[in-house]
Amino acid sequence: MYRKANRQIPALLLLLLVFVSTACNSRQREGGTSMLGDFISSEPIRYAEGFTIDHAEDYTRVTILNPWSNASDPYETYFLYRNDSILPLLPSEGVKLKTPLTSLAVNTFSYFSFLELLGEMDVISGVTDGFRIYHPGILEKIERGDIVDLGDPFQPDIERTMALKPQAVINSAYAQLDRYSERLLQAGFPVIYSLEWMETSPLARAEWIKLMAAFFDKREAGDSLFNAIEQEYLQLRDKVEAVDKKSVLAGDIFQDTWYVPGGNSFNATLFRDAGLDYRYQDNNESGSIGLDIESVLTQFGKSDIWFGCEAGTYAELVNKDAKYLLLQPVKNRKVYNNHNRTTPSGGNDYFESAIANPHFVLADLVKAAYPHLLPDYSFTYIKPLEELGAREKK
Repeated sequence: MYRKANRQIPALLLLLLVFVSTACNSRQREGGTSMLGDFISSEPIRYAEGFTIDHAEDYTRVTILNPWSNASDPYETYFLYRNDSILPLLPSEGVKLKTPLTSLAVNTFSYFSFLELLGEMDVISGVTDGFRIYHPGILEKIERGDIVDLGDPFQPDIERTMALKPQAVINSAYAQLDRYSERLLQAGFPVIYSLEWMETSPLARAEWIKLMAAFFDKREAGDSLFNAIEQEYLQLRDKVEAVDKKSVLAGDIFQDTWYVPGGNSFNATLFRDAGLDYRYQDNNESGSIGLDIESVLTQFGKSDIWFGCEAGTYAELVNKDAKYLLLQPVKNRKVYNNHNRTTPSGGNDYFESAIANPHFVLADLVKAAYPHLLPDYSFTYIKPLEELGAREKK
């Protein structure tokens, strides 16, 4: 994996390099030809901050930026080419991949919908955590043996991965030093890093479909798909401009701590776009804020609506902690989970297709908070808690 080195270049040598580079580029421009390295255009990226795409005549450069750096340093650079004859002329650094890709091991559920929208589901040869997948088509292919389950995404079965011989592996990097990716690289498999989860808005995350499109020579399709998503999202956002804002509570208790979104997070942006008043909307945190339940009761006890509850029924909620009964959304039965599309083994479509469908996620919130604005819409990912579960009803 390429990393930029910090080396001091003597001033005289640096000037010489600049002069030679300038002279070479000048001669090429005068001759009317395009040299390798001269980019014809750059992909317009309107929301995402984690990648860039530059197009040359014979190849495309995709750069995934380092989210742990204050500068625009590359986390990884990919040179995508169609013709083998160009390969010896590409820069020595970075990952070289021939496009369109023909086989992928996909270790992050959020990319299934990107591939599906691009019409490239057939390239998936391996996945991880197969039992937690929601997508019916992928589950069917796993059952038939057409897609191999590579096991734990943090400790994949390297031998199975090698046997598949995927052209690349899509993997989420959860830290700057990613041991899992390093193991894959050592085994000889290029890694395409998915860092869309670090973006701070729904449209920024969805725009990563453009990055995926580049690996399949589907630039126009990627642009068209994103433009349609953006248009629906913005039209819906405009619908809530004049509403009398309702206040929102988010998250739930996990290991004795209630985590709520920071004000610069994906979910806080989503709440703003849904016309909801969120207590931490002016907070600068992009991650989560940990609170005890007493603080939640004090700060959010009078909220109008609660999203992200980890329970299926109000009875289950009370069994977890009777203090939940003190929350106004519980009293008024305005509590929602994101379990509308799940499988018995733990698959949840919210963690798969929501990233590519932020307009549906936004519609869910608007429908719950302001149902009169979307009278004909039915929830996609969320659903209201039930009064009683199956056991209680018996």
